[in-house]
Amino acid sequence: MTDPREQRKTIRDDETPPLAEILDAFRPQVERIEEAFTAIRVTLDALANHLQGTGPSASATGSEALPVAQPIPGAKSPATHAAQETPAQEPTAQEPTAREAAATTIEQSTRAPRTTTRQPPTVAPAASPQPKRQAEPVAVRSGEGMNWSAIVFGEHAQGDPTISHLSGSLLGDVYQGDQRAIALTGQLMAFRSGTAEQKARLLKEVGESFYAWRPQGDDDLLHALIDWVHGELDAVQLGNRIQVVQAGDRFDMQRHNAKQPGVEVAEVFGWIVLRDNGKVFSKANVAVK
Repeated sequence: MTDPREQRKTIRDDETPPLAEILDAFRPQVERIEEAFTAIRVTLDALANHLQGTGPSASATGSEALPVAQPIPGAKSPATHAAQETPAQEPTAQEPTAREAAATTIEQSTRAPRTTTRQPPTVAPAASPQPKRQAEPVAVRSGEGMNWSAIVFGEHAQGDPTISHLSGSLLGDVYQGDQRAIALTGQLMAFRSGTAEQKARLLKEVGESFYAWRPQGDDDLLHALIDWVHGELDAVQLGNRIQVVQAGDRFDMQRHNAKQPGVEVAEVFGWIVLRDNGKVFSKANVAVK
């Protein structure tokens, strides 16, 4: 008579497959899942390192060994399991394995990005400023009377010796840089080129400029200038005349202007301008005592 325990053992051995066969059946799926998770984990780590700027180089990543799944205790070795199963078809060149795909993905993700150096825009160098040309002095043709004496005093500077003496003294001080001589020269040129109305108004300024140039007075130069002024007035049919004030003259408020009260002229700063009827057109500035 058969022992019931042996009978149950025989039934279990015949109906229930051993644990090793169960593990062998699930091993391919487990390995593929582990390889897929390994590839995903490595790819995510590489992407994280790349975003942080600390990713390893492509060569180091490519040579790094991938983790291998640990065998389950009591399971058959991969060689035995491969011998029992039908050999798997070798992957073609068009279908890389999961390990190769993971390695390729890691290499591409960790490859150092190309840095494009942006060239600065080409800017043409600024043209150096050209030095300004100084105006060249105009050549004066003295043979035709175009000298400074003629420019200031006109044709009278040639035949009148008194005008020549005045012109020589005045222009000599102009060449020396005397500002008072330059001011008088400007007043004379403005007077000579002005209209009849302008000439009448400028007579006062011409006289004051002369006394500023020669504060002590110079009868020869003064009368030469007055004669020239009268000639310019006659040319435009003006009857205005110049009257000279002398130091020591009695102060006349109808003919003289003074800042302080007094009875006698002490210094002269200008001349009196008369109208054509002899009345005062402008007073002379003086100092009195």
